[in-house]
Amino acid sequence: MSDTQGMPPLRPGELFRVLNDHEVEFVVIGGMAMLAHNATRATKDLDIVPDPDPRNLDRLWAALTSLDASPLELRDFNDNEVPLPWERASLDFGGNWLLRTNLGRVDVLQYVSGIDGFNSLRENAIDIINSSAGRIWFAGRDDLISMKRAAGRPQDLLDIERIERDGDDPLTGF
Repeated sequence: MSDTQGMPPLRPGELFRVLNDHEVEFVVIGGMAMLAHNATRATKDLDIVPDPDPRNLDRLWAALTSLDASPLELRDFNDNEVPLPWERASLDFGGNWLLRTNLGRVDVLQYVSGIDGFNSLRENAIDIINSSAGRIWFAGRDDLISMKRAAGRPQDLLDIERIERDGDDPLTGF
């Protein structure tokens, strides 16, 4: 069953497996990262920050192509919608792609307020091993709070409360 916009239901384990099969370097942020910190919240998408290295973006493009990804929209650094063609070179633009895939919605976020880029995010990330999907890197607790605080939406402020209340002990597997 899919949602009202024709989006297939989110199947994160399968998405992780496809990304890892293509050797994509990424860190999970957003609602899915909250789950990794035992701070539960329902989410309808998978938010990832990819390593911006062009070779990694090549692997990401291959993974997204295998998932029949198509853009819902692209947001630039000022959160303005930008029309761009959907092709490998589009990832070099560096914006935030909101994508429909055959395994649910994936947001490829190459600019996120509250963090100092991919390298810093990855340095502070926690890794969790999934028996079928492999190793997955999730934003560290402090980075997650910083991103939520920078976004400042009511949902993000509630998320911060959940993380601070429930998110002290990260999962070791799922």
